[in-house]
Amino acid sequence: MKKASLWVLVGLIVLLSLIFGGEYVRPTMNAPLPKWNPEYGYRFANLPPSVEHSTDSLFMVASFSGGGARASALSYGVLRELAKTPIVWEGYRKNLADELNIINALSGGSFTAAYYALYHDRIFRDFESRFLRKNWEHELRARILQSPRNWLRLLSPYFGRAHIFAELLDEGLFGGATFNDLVSSSQRPIIFIHASDMATVSRFEFNQRQFDLICSDLSKMPLSVATAASSALPLVLSPISLKNYAGECGLDPPAYLSETKRTSWGRRRANELRSYINADKRPYIHLLDGGLADNMGMRSVLELSALVDDLEATFQILGVKKVRKLVFLMVSAETDPDLSHYELDELPSLTRVLNALVDIPINRYSDDTLELMRQAVVQWQVQLHQRARTEKSVFAPDAEIYFIDASLSELDDPVERGRLMSIPTNLALTDSQVDDLLLAGSKLIRSDKDFQRLVRDLKIEAAKAPIISRR
Repeated sequence: MKKASLWVLVGLIVLLSLIFGGEYVRPTMNAPLPKWNPEYGYRFANLPPSVEHSTDSLFMVASFSGGGARASALSYGVLRELAKTPIVWEGYRKNLADELNIINALSGGSFTAAYYALYHDRIFRDFESRFLRKNWEHELRARILQSPRNWLRLLSPYFGRAHIFAELLDEGLFGGATFNDLVSSSQRPIIFIHASDMATVSRFEFNQRQFDLICSDLSKMPLSVATAASSALPLVLSPISLKNYAGECGLDPPAYLSETKRTSWGRRRANELRSYINADKRPYIHLLDGGLADNMGMRSVLELSALVDDLEATFQILGVKKVRKLVFLMVSAETDPDLSHYELDELPSLTRVLNALVDIPINRYSDDTLELMRQAVVQWQVQLHQRARTEKSVFAPDAEIYFIDASLSELDDPVERGRLMSIPTNLALTDSQVDDLLLAGSKLIRSDKDFQRLVRDLKIEAAKAPIISRR
């Protein structure tokens, strides 16, 4: 009788959880913005240039790709190599990492970018132990399987595995930090974390300019929520949903959303952004892994240029002045398909089919982005040389553009390249894999021709002017 009563009690608890649990566990991930202010929040203009850190004149835009912990380690390896590269710029001794102005990041790359933006040079002391050499997949499984409370919370249609992962990141990596902490630091780089909008399969950026469209205050959002949304790979993690408060803050939409665009890219991006302004049609935004829309992180540069029609206008929006050296740095931990998985004549498993549905478009899209970026850099350099010289120009008369490609596909050794590109896209690395990826990051950036040209040009510039200050 006691055993029967116990089972009745358990059944009653489960039934009540199914009935009421969904309403009880309904997190609101983003806060409303009471009144729109074009100067408020986490936007580039609120992180001013500094002669000792990031200047406008040497302007570096980096992208940290997706690819799980593989991407986190590779981007950290490149970042660490930048920090080991001493330079003298405008009379100040510093290193190249100090001159990072913008980092576009997604999925695995977002953890490295967010940690660096929050803690700056501290990343070189403890990021390996706190993130890279920690099995986050094991931590997440343990938190789900060993917690009856989480069993009940996961019964809610509004709560998923990505929310638990965000809590884990908040406790173990970011310490409750929000985007307001990044604003308060007043130090670049600004990070644009990318997720993918499920409705339009387009980029959704965690910056206040994007959040203005949904009348939401990004400053109050934890970094853990943004990075969890950016890494919410389908079937592994659930989507993270944001509420659309559009129409409640008095937003004056930017003119470039209604202007006629010259290119299909610009028209498409304008349509994607305008869709957020109507909260009746889009009351919620559901976000998945950023790699589904752009696994390289560089499409934001291309799309913003298309949205406002040219490179000069892009930097005018940011409020940048007198750029002499514009550097694009792309860190990509892409993979190659493993053909050995398809040698048998039997039908591929459901898991392999589902993985292919994700991997194939990501890889194809990434190749296109890389080629388009290379073409754009060439065109932009020509435009800079041919443009009219005015005092109001964002770029100095002698402005130069550099494109540094630190992609695993650029490794010279085919054995090393194949080994690193075959590391699974997950959040668990062995110590040897971490070591190999860090070494690869160093090799890739050091062997890149535009990186070598940049370092050579900076040395020439340093020789022209005396050192004002020593750090």
